[in-house]
Amino acid sequence: MISRKVLTSVALAAGAIALLSVAPAQQNAPVELHTLHVQGNVYMIVGAGGNVTVQTGDDGILLVDSGLPGNTDKLIAEVRKLSKGPIRYLINTHVHPDHVGGNEKIFLAGSTVTGGNVTGDIQDAGVGATIIAHEAVLNRMSSATGNQATPAKAWPSDTYFTREKKLFFNGEAVLLSHIPAAHTDGDTMVYFRRSDVISAGDLYVTTSYPIIDLQRGGNIQGILEALNRMIDISVPADKQEGGTYIIPGHGRVADQAD
Repeated sequence: MISRKVLTSVALAAGAIALLSVAPAQQNAPVELHTLHVQGNVYMIVGAGGNVTVQTGDDGILLVDSGLPGNTDKLIAEVRKLSKGPIRYLINTHVHPDHVGGNEKIFLAGSTVTGGNVTGDIQDAGVGATIIAHEAVLNRMSSATGNQATPAKAWPSDTYFTREKKLFFNGEAVLLSHIPAAHTDGDTMVYFRRSDVISAGDLYVTTSYPIIDLQRGGNIQGILEALNRMIDISVPADKQEGGTYIIPGHGRVADQAD
């Protein structure tokens, strides 16, 4: 278990915990996307902004996060290399633009069985992917104004306010866990149970020390809770390596040892 004392002392010694209004992102640089098969039905796409998780199968496609808005066409093209099936679900791990910037285009490229996004303009049944997030994400998106305003079609249409939400898609349980007041106040960690992969969003990154967005409700105690939750869920394989894999918000695939 990671203690607050250990993480705090290491972080502060390096000037480590960034107190940001938004997560850092290279929004204008040319990008090249790369896809990695993690294990089971789950893949990771790197280069769209934050890492994007893709689950594929007979039921269609489920995405975790949508990257920056300028990279969405490339992201959809990369997803289509993995599957020609319908994009059914998009889960947002939190509200930062490098993770939700492609929401509107992903929504428009997708379809659902039960109906479309009902925020903003009314959609015909089956039009648009279902966007899922904690209700704090919707609250922040819908209240933003000016340059921070988010199109209504990019808003989550299926929100939850409890500690967990559960789906069964492409033959496996998909467990969404809300970690209160961590990276932000609306963080969701996604666990694909059969594939044994955790999509962590910015609750865990391998490219920097923890990033805590105080303006959006972040807190170091929540980061500790999230990391310890990942340790509890994950099971290592041979010589404490492999087993459960963790897709971070930014950086390389990790395991429990990391």
